Amino acid sequence: DECRDLNKRFFKYHINKRPYLILKWAQTENGFMAPKIETRGEVKAPVWITNPQSRQLVHKLRSDEQSILVGTHTVLTDNPSLTTRDWQGNNPIRIVIDRGLKIPNEAAVFDGTTSTIVITEKVESHNRSCCTHEIIDFSNDVPQQICNVLFQSNIQSVLIEGGAKTLQSFIDSNLWDEAYIFNGAQIFNDGVKAPTLKGKMISENNIKCDVLRIYKNTTIR
Repeated sequence: DECRDLNKRFFKYHINKRPYLILKWAQTENGFMAPKIETRGEVKAPVWITNPQSRQLVHKLRSDEQSILVGTHTVLTDNPSLTTRDWQGNNPIRIVIDRGLKIPNEAAVFDGTTSTIVITEKVESHNRSCCTHEIIDFSNDVPQQICNVLFQSNIQSVLIEGGAKTLQSFIDSNLWDEAYIFNGAQIFNDGVKAPTLKGKMISENNIKCDVLRIYKNTTIR
C-alpha cells in the first residue's frame, strides 16, 4: 500500500489513462470561497481566507505536482501567476481553461516564467509564443476531455485550484482523487459558495487558526 501511494501518479496515468487529480480550495467557516463582488471584469486585491502558513503550504503543493489548472474567471478576476513564489521548488505547468480566448495577452499566466497550456474551443490565429492551445468540444464532458488532452501531453498530475465552477465540474464528473480543503476562521455574509463533495476524510491538521482537511475519492472514475 505504501509503494502504491508513493507511485500513485504513475499508476493513475498508466492504468486510468489520465493524470492524478488533486482539488484544492480555501473556504470560510460558513462555507464561502470568496465575498460578493459588485463589479466584474476588474482585478481586485485578494481577500485572504487563510493565514500565511497555509498559503505557503499551497505553494509547496504546487511544487509537488506537474501542473496546475484554473478557469477563465479566476484569471480575469485575480490575475494569478500560479507559481511557487513562497516555496523553493519547480513551477508547475499552467493549464488555463479559456473557452472564448477572453484572457488578455498581458495576463500573468502568459509571462513566460513557465509553460502554459490553454484549453479552448477557438480555432483562430494568436500571437502567444509562450503557450500552446488545445481545442476541445465544450458541449460534451469538459473535465474528461481535459484529462484526455493532458494524458496526451504526458502530464501525470494536476492541482486544480478553481474557482468554484471549475472545481465542481470535476467533482460532478467524478474526476478527482484527493481534495485539500483549507478552512479559515473568517465568515462572509454572502459570496461564492464552496464546492460540495463526498469522499473519505483521511487527515485533519491545524495550521494555527486554519484547519486543513484532506479527502480521498472512494469511487474513482
